[in-house]
This record gives sequence, structure tokens and C-alpha cells, in this order.
Amino acid sequence: MTVKTVELHLLQSFPPSCVNRDGNNSPKDCVFGDVRRARISSQCLKRAIRQADSFAETVGESIATRSKQMRDKKLVPYLLAQGKDLATAETTADAFRRELAKDDKKSNLTSVGLYFGDAELFRLIDAFQTGDSKWKQNAARVSADVALFGRMLAEASDLNVDAASQVAHAISTHRLSQDMDYWTAADDLKDRAEADAGAGMLGTSEFNASVFYRYACVSLPILEKNLSDPELAKKCIEAFLLASFEAIPTGKVNGHAHFTPPYLALGVVREKGMPINLCNAFLSPAKATRESGLDVASATKLVDHLVASRKMAPVDQASYFLAHQLPISISPDGVEVVDGYAPLVSKVVNLL
Repeated sequence: MTVKTVELHLLQSFPPSCVNRDGNNSPKDCVFGDVRRARISSQCLKRAIRQADSFAETVGESIATRSKQMRDKKLVPYLLAQGKDLATAETTADAFRRELAKDDKKSNLTSVGLYFGDAELFRLIDAFQTGDSKWKQNAARVSADVALFGRMLAEASDLNVDAASQVAHAISTHRLSQDMDYWTAADDLKDRAEADAGAGMLGTSEFNASVFYRYACVSLPILEKNLSDPELAKKCIEAFLLASFEAIPTGKVNGHAHFTPPYLALGVVREKGMPINLCNAFLSPAKATRESGLDVASATKLVDHLVASRKMAPVDQASYFLAHQLPISISPDGVEVVDGYAPLVSKVVNLL
């Protein structure tokens, strides 16, 4: 089977929370279908995916690091471990940083965060020390998460990596209802008999409770090209799928404990045809009824739109797998219903 893309659609309900904040410390939002929606940015979701425990565990390697502090936190310790003295290690790391990032400022920090796995970074600096003019071409394979999410270095375009995955901003399936929390913090040592015996601190913060539609797709040919290893690419997609399930953004998690995984998942293995984002199922917002809540209403709209989209598409050569925990039966034509997310992942991976 020749696979073009692997696609993932998720429905996920969060309780009162602020999982992804904007510059005003409010939950991110947007307008979709002429209605205000709650939103989780794709960047936030991608970070949650790559940092999920299951990603590194499944792919069998640590994730890459994005930082401006590569000189002091990675390069100098590596060179010291090679037996170089501190002055030589720092001089070499500085020269490497300037050459790699075209960064001439007198600082230990790079002007942008560099995104490298340890193996690739250390192989690069080893090649740099040889004096070979083509040292960048001697880099090792990129890390699995770099292969998935890509890398852009304006000053070192020959080290750029085309992203194999595309991750959409998650949006609420329904109209946003934003709420305000008024909170106080007591001063435990304040004498309650004092004139100002009120709270030691007070403030307000916004939150919402929403059902989100999430969508992502991965190009298998691009992933295999980035990794130069078809078997590793297969493991990488498995890791991506598993991590997507537990990818819960950590915004204000201590105050909201929003550990609610997706309740519906649709996995797609596509041989031919364009990837299909099903967000237009919610151009008209989902609404709860007396008979069903937003979970069922959102799932019904999603499945109905899937059926309509497949009829509309001129080419739709793909396998579909559905898992959910809803109290209703869902079995659209051409979609295999499986008992849980783990079986869904297995079905997808076995077709790669």
C-alpha cells in the first residue's frame, strides 16, 4: 500500500480552563462561521505533542531542543567532555555559533532559538572543527520531532527541514462563552482584628469550557525523506498519534487540572486524494439539546460532514477508522469502528 498522508481528527472537551493564553492573559479565541470561538494555537498543540512522554518512548529517542542557549548548555559541555580546556571550548563554540547563525553580536545567546537534537548538533560541530568547507553537509539525521515539525534557519538555509506534518488551530465546535473568575488569596499571618483584615491579594482571570475540534495530517513521503529511514518514519507516525491523544496544553493546569483526553478520534490513511480538514462541519455552531449534549451534537455534525465531504471529493482513496466513548452508536459507511484509541493507532500503523 502506497500511503500519501495520515490524518487525525479529534473531539476533546475541556472543563473550565485557560489552556492557551494570549498577550492579555485571556484564553485565545477567533471568529469562525461569523461566531466567536475558543481557540488553541497549532504551535501550542505541537509543543504539547513533542513533549508528551509517549512521543520519545515510542520513537525511541529523546526530542530535540529549541533554545538560544546552545553555546553554554550544549556545545561548551560537549567540547569539555572531548578534553578541550574551557577557553578553547568557548572559542570554538563562539566560532561555530557565528558561522551557523551568522550571529556576530557579543553574547552567549543566539538571536533566535536553534532547534537541534543532540546527535545532529554534536555531529555538526565535529564537522565544523575539521575545517571542511562543506561541513554542514556532514550533519547526522535530524531528530524525529524536527522531521515532523520542520526547522527554518534564515541564516543557514541548507539546514532547513520541510515539515512533514501540518497541525491546525483547534477551535470550539460551538459559540464561545467566556467567563471571569474573581479570586482572592489570604495572608495567613495577617491579624484578622486589623482594620484591613481583607485578602492579601485579589484579582480576576478569564476562562471557558469548550469542546474543541483538532486536526492534523502527516505526509509520509516527506517524513521518510527527512529521516532517510522508512521504519523509523513508521515509528514516528505511531509516536505522533499516541502523543496527540495525551497532548494537553499546560496553561494554568495547576488551577484547572484539565486532564480530559479526546472522546472521539478519526484516523485516516490516505493513498490518493487531498487531505480533508473537517472543520467546516462547525461553520454552523453545534448546540446542545434536551436529548444530547455538546459532545454528541459535535460528533454528529462531524460524522455527517465527513460523509458529505467524501461524496464531494473527486478522489478519496483512503481507509477510515473511528473510535469514541459516546453513549450512542456511530457507524458511517466506509468507516471501520474500533474499540478504543490504541486499536485505532494499530490499524493506522499496520497500513503504513
